[in-house]
Amino acid sequence: MNDPCVSPNLSPSAEESAPRPAVQPCPDRGDSVDAMLRQWEERRPGVDVSSSEVLARLLRAARLAEELFEERLRRQPGRTITNVGDFDLLQTLRRAAPGHALTPGQLMRHLVVSSAGLSGRLNRLERDGWIVRTASPDDRRRSLVSLTVQGREEFDRRLEGHLAVERELLSVLDARERVVVVGALRKLLLVLEASE
Repeated sequence: MNDPCVSPNLSPSAEESAPRPAVQPCPDRGDSVDAMLRQWEERRPGVDVSSSEVLARLLRAARLAEELFEERLRRQPGRTITNVGDFDLLQTLRRAAPGHALTPGQLMRHLVVSSAGLSGRLNRLERDGWIVRTASPDDRRRSLVSLTVQGREEFDRRLEGHLAVERELLSVLDARERVVVVGALRKLLLVLEASE
């Protein structure tokens, strides 16, 4: 018999109109961070690791969500999207005003990525036909990055599938819990962004 706390159900069956949660929560069981905190208490009693209750969960949840998104991206037909970083770059370009291209510097600030990391993404996405780089009409030494027509059309087709995975993942939280999580994460993010 499958354990309902860990049994994945990442897509709806024919009878369902909406996806069920990817994993049913079992808060009384504890998670991997609870186990880590118990280990710290055994090895170093009295050391305050309470910050890890939040940050270790935040980082682990982000990594696991990224793995889920990348697995879904690889399964989609069509042009390759190698990883979540490439997807983020494409959605940043898609959100730009119509007919408006972004410079590599603007993309670096939006994506919080290094110049070398961005260069690799741009090369890969240009090779795969998602984006085009052109010289700026104001300064030929500067390049502008935009989605190709085909890249824009394909991204639009694939966006809803990605958002469905996000909704599915968050379906374990009720509306009140989501409001609390959003408020707390916004507060933390504002502090981190102010220190950039």
